[in-house]
Amino acid sequence: MFVRFAEILGYSIMMQNTSAERIMMVLSGRDSEDVRQRLTKVGWTIRVVDEIPQPGTPAKDPRFRPLFTKLHVWNMTDTCDRVVMLDLDTLIIKNFDELFYLLPDSIKFGATPDNFYGEYVFGINAGVFICNPDREEFERLLIAKNDTSKYNVNYVEQAFLGYYYKLTMLKLPFIYNANTAIYKFNQQDWFRIEDSIKIIHHTLDKPTGNGIINTVPNSHWYRYEKEFEEWKIK
Repeated sequence: MFVRFAEILGYSIMMQNTSAERIMMVLSGRDSEDVRQRLTKVGWTIRVVDEIPQPGTPAKDPRFRPLFTKLHVWNMTDTCDRVVMLDLDTLIIKNFDELFYLLPDSIKFGATPDNFYGEYVFGINAGVFICNPDREEFERLLIAKNDTSKYNVNYVEQAFLGYYYKLTMLKLPFIYNANTAIYKFNQQDWFRIEDSIKIIHHTLDKPTGNGIINTVPNSHWYRYEKEFEEWKIK
């Protein structure tokens, strides 16, 4: 599942002609020759990283426990000076290069608010965020995350980053993180922004698994999947 989502995401970025280097963080021990071949074919540069463990009580959902590993992007000063972080279950349907230039010098982080099962909440959704790598900031984040009294450990890095940057973040519009919870629970809102959406985030009713789930957001993913299968054998 991880590799398939990475392939389709990589292909969608390639089709929108982004100017940025595409870096895929892969956890130590999951980096095989097959994974490398499949991901580099769609333009990913592989960067093997160690897991940053979740502090405190483990999240109830074991899928979330490795997600503090995302903090490694702040340590990539040898590779890039601006980052757009994308979860694997995102999909690019329009070019988003302007995200690399939105952060002013005084702001270190940007993300959209979250939609939690139909409720628009004050916190963020960390499926897409922007930041500028900074090793000193990386060290500060590693220390700050250990105070788990400040955020809900069940929502791991998302809750932590929302707490840590709550007073200084740049709030991004939903067109850069069109959470499919909006489509599922607030369809009128989805259709209001649909023509402007650049990045879809498949948080619910993901497009792979047990059979096809026919939703408007998923139709984009299935279209890219079909194009990708035809492209890769050329």
